[in-house]
Amino acid sequence: MALFAAGQSKGTEYINNKLQKIDSLIAEKKYDQAIVIIKNIQNTFSFRDKTEDKLAFEYRYAQILFENGDEDGEKKALNKLLVGYEKLKPHSDSSLYLDYLNFLAKIFASSRNFDKAIFYNKIALKSSLKNNDTINILKSLVRVGSFFYAKSDLDSAKFYYRKVDYYPVTAKTENRISNAYNNLGVIAQIENNFSLAKGYAIKALKIKEKQKDSIGIAYSKVNLGNLNHYNENFKEAIKSYTDVMTFLEKDTSDVSLSLKRAVYDNLSVSYDSLGEYENAYRNLLKSMRINEKIIDKNFKENFAEVEAKYNIAKQEKLIEIEKNKAQRAQFLFYGLTFLTLTLLVLAYIFYKNYKLTQQNKLEQEQNLTQTKIINATIDAKEKERKTIAEILHDSVSALLSSANLHLQASKKELKNDVPNEIIKAQHIIDEASVKIRDLSHELISSVLLKFGLAFAIHDLCEKYSNSQLELISDDNGVKRYHQKFEIKIYNIIEELVNNILKHSDAKTASINLVERNGSQLLIQIIDDGKGFDVKKARSKDGLGLSHIEARVKVMKGVFNINSKKGEGTSIFISVPIYKSKEERDDAYKSEDIAV
Repeated sequence: MALFAAGQSKGTEYINNKLQKIDSLIAEKKYDQAIVIIKNIQNTFSFRDKTEDKLAFEYRYAQILFENGDEDGEKKALNKLLVGYEKLKPHSDSSLYLDYLNFLAKIFASSRNFDKAIFYNKIALKSSLKNNDTINILKSLVRVGSFFYAKSDLDSAKFYYRKVDYYPVTAKTENRISNAYNNLGVIAQIENNFSLAKGYAIKALKIKEKQKDSIGIAYSKVNLGNLNHYNENFKEAIKSYTDVMTFLEKDTSDVSLSLKRAVYDNLSVSYDSLGEYENAYRNLLKSMRINEKIIDKNFKENFAEVEAKYNIAKQEKLIEIEKNKAQRAQFLFYGLTFLTLTLLVLAYIFYKNYKLTQQNKLEQEQNLTQTKIINATIDAKEKERKTIAEILHDSVSALLSSANLHLQASKKELKNDVPNEIIKAQHIIDEASVKIRDLSHELISSVLLKFGLAFAIHDLCEKYSNSQLELISDDNGVKRYHQKFEIKIYNIIEELVNNILKHSDAKTASINLVERNGSQLLIQIIDDGKGFDVKKARSKDGLGLSHIEARVKVMKGVFNINSKKGEGTSIFISVPIYKSKEERDDAYKSEDIAV
């Protein structure tokens, strides 16, 4: 069997010589010697896991396991073949691949699992057709036909046997074609089509005569004799059977012995049918004597097989002992080194864990400090914005209104002689009042202060909605809360809405407020925009997410954001609603940090 590795290096030549030696030992049934060579090669050479060399040796090992005949050996052989078959799938043009397939089919057929046998032989047939390998095509056709015949599916068997007619009869193909004709003759005989059966038997006989194959000729003549017997042409049957014995007279092989016994049996039956009982009895005795020889030979072979198994087991045990000695020596040599390395690794791991723990503590303290700084800064800004908004609204606006009233009174005093400067001054004061009012609203929503969070969010949606983006809100009837709480929530929502406007390219967005059990305020903001990578956004902080999360965290709330590119963004916030004055003061007090 040639390996399919490219080239013929010295290593490859050595391996091929060993494989040929193993094949000859298997043919001679010297399994113990073959096993020794396989084990020595596998222990001497370091095979890669999927090399052709290893699979070639594994194939022969599977042969030996199967040929030993016990159930456990067959299972081990099947397992090795299935593993090798999977590894050889990328090399379906190799001869070793076909060997594995054919052997798998053989094992399944021996256990009468003909469906599996047909499955693997059909794969072999497909591979052979692909490679235009006539010899293996015919081999697969005859095998598949035989497996269908064993299942009593005669139509399928005939379908595959007849395909041999598409191939020329040559020195290399005539044996397979002859077998197909013999089998077709047997099927025709079963179907009582004796003329067709005789025709196939004669075609097979001609091929065997051309080959000068004495066993093949004998089988074909036996088939012709059987046909004559079934047609009650007993004398012609006896003539065919007698001719067979001339071809087998000097052949002492196992096949020849079995065939001789069958021929003597058939002669006995044919003579009995003619009423020649003495000849029938004489041939029956000959059959019985041959049968005794076969039984005696089988006993000797079985004894030799048992002895071979014992020798294999003994050799494997010796190899295992040598392996254990080598392993103990290695263990003693490397044991101390391994122990030292283990201690060093454990010490290093302990040191790294200690450093990591310290680093995590430091990072937690830094994150906590940063969170406090952020929230203190935001609290200060919110307080400052509220103070400025109140000053602008309550003081500056009132002063401008008062100045405007004075100018209005002066106009009445002057009647028709009102200077243009007074009129201009009134216009300037009106314009300043509008700007201060707008600035006051920018700093803090007057709707929020007067009507509460729900109305402020509706106002926010109305203010920011445009032709590109529709903002909608649903407050689900939430109540008014502590003013500081509402301002914080409003500012968080406003900042998230600004992110939608700047970055999302969304067409619609919604803001939902829900009060749960009177103790939690749930906020959900969803948009259908382009989405983003949350992890990258957090690390870059391009959307101010860490600041928002820090503000929610200080309020003892939960902040969660889900977004994927092209799938929009969903933000969920849950914060506790503080009711008592002590809870509010504790939640909103400024941290003692210098900003």
